[in-house]
Amino acid sequence: MKKVSIRELFKALRFIKQSKPNYPLFWGERLNKITYYGSEKDIQKAIETLKKVRSLRTSDEGTARLKIQKLIDDEGLKASILINGNTVWSRKRILKNLRRIMNHGTLYNEDQDKPPILSNYFYEFLHQCCGSIAHYDIHGWIHKYPRVEDLKKFFMKNEFGKRVRDNIPTWHTDVKVIVEDIERALFPFQEYMKTLNHSS
Repeated sequence: MKKVSIRELFKALRFIKQSKPNYPLFWGERLNKITYYGSEKDIQKAIETLKKVRSLRTSDEGTARLKIQKLIDDEGLKASILINGNTVWSRKRILKNLRRIMNHGTLYNEDQDKPPILSNYFYEFLHQCCGSIAHYDIHGWIHKYPRVEDLKKFFMKNEFGKRVRDNIPTWHTDVKVIVEDIERALFPFQEYMKTLNHSS
């Protein structure tokens, strides 16, 4: 076996890095893995839309998540898009459902023959990203948090005893943006007071 000096090793590694392979080589270097789920038509539309954005795979995950979230909402993408195994959430879909919940005052529908007001999409967001267990299914979650007041309490202190916004990892930027918007909608007075404090 031939001995190789440290200098020769670094020279070889520098050459490999300059050749830009399709896989990560060095410690801080990483490529985002983007995965799609849905109908063939929805997946194809998502792939074509995301192809137009350069550097999605090589930018940091937080930045890539916000770019994809904007595309999902602006282009009306229906396919589920995951980066490194985690869903990128539609801000528009969740806030639309939140407005509907706030207009009704409840997460359930008075007419038991109709589906609940809380959408399955928003329910998945709550139990996957906001510090809640699944409660068996959407109806179990609604049973635990039936009214807007209960939803407000949950966002102030989730099932792990933390404020939802404080429980989100830094790389999960799409979730953080949505949770901040939810808090603005649920707690308008507190948001107003924050703007007063910043302006003085």
